[in-house]
Amino acid sequence: MVPDRAPHRCQHERVNARIVISLIVLVALVLGGFIAYRRYIASMQVGSDVRPVNGARLTSERLQQLPSPPWRFVLEISEDRLGGVDHVIIGPSGVIAVNTLMFDRPASTETPDPQQMANAAMMKAPVDELAARVGLSCDTLAKVYWGAPQPERPAVLESGFATVAVEGQRLADWLLTLPPGPLTPAQIDLAWQAILTGIGRPDPLA
Repeated sequence: MVPDRAPHRCQHERVNARIVISLIVLVALVLGGFIAYRRYIASMQVGSDVRPVNGARLTSERLQQLPSPPWRFVLEISEDRLGGVDHVIIGPSGVIAVNTLMFDRPASTETPDPQQMANAAMMKAPVDELAARVGLSCDTLAKVYWGAPQPERPAVLESGFATVAVEGQRLADWLLTLPPGPLTPAQIDLAWQAILTGIGRPDPLA
């Protein structure tokens, strides 16, 4: 009499089915983890691509190309200190407030808008007040534009009320072309000291 092997065969098939199912589940988990990892990496790369460029940092890096002295700088000023002024430049030609903008420089206008002139005066005023502590004034507001380079146009354009529009890529070049002004090295240092301490930074001359 031949023994019935059907139960053994069924049991063996069930074991094989469990193994196959386990393998399928394992492969699915590994594949799912790999896909999730790839998506995570892709999202990180997209985030880095769209992260906005820090315009104030670009201006700071460009200013630091200039020799100090005679130039002195107050770099990357937070908005709660001097409003829209993010840098102050002090050099032989005087005290310059800087407002950095991350778009293309507009064309100059023959008749500046009165509201724009008023806004420029208000933006420059806090720097003017700090400079007045040492008997000086802020006579210029430089709007530094980090947009597309415009080599066919001058590095700086007058835009009314002691305001100039400067191409960021040529900021240092423009400053080096300014005629020597009335400020002595001692006055430059005093103005630098007054503005730094006025915004709560350590006294550089102490």
